Amino acid sequence: MSAIVFDMMKNTGLLIEFNNSEGDGINNDISTLVLISLFTDARADDSDTLPDNSDDLRGWPGDTFSIQPWGSKLWLLYREKMTTEVRNKAVKYADDALAWMLRDDGYGVTAKSVVVTGSIPKFQTLALNIVITKPDNSVISFTVSKRWETQSAV
Repeated sequence: MSAIVFDMMKNTGLLIEFNNSEGDGINNDISTLVLISLFTDARADDSDTLPDNSDDLRGWPGDTFSIQPWGSKLWLLYREKMTTEVRNKAVKYADDALAWMLRDDGYGVTAKSVVVTGSIPKFQTLALNIVITKPDNSVISFTVSKRWETQSAV
């Protein structure tokens, strides 16, 4: 099953391809939580280089009420050229954003394992392949592809 999510304001889109052993596709609760985890902006650390040289560390206001911060730092890479180094950072940021699935925060463990791999399947496109093994050993896998475009300031 595939879905295209398009942001009219930013003129960008994501292609998401789902594969899971339960066959419940895009409405799957875990898939939704993964997408929220990846595409909610995590607060940057003071040591992070911000893409627009501002002092806006972003972050999700709901983190005020959470033990663990939510989201990912993928937003820090949006203006970078797509290189192997940027792909590796994206995989690290995705791993960090999904680490909550492996912890028992009083609600039970959501996943036995989460494996994120990255690739550059075509020019200026980043693909993150996520494979999640749930506690019952069922597997959900999907790929999120995003066209990555550097923007130059005039």
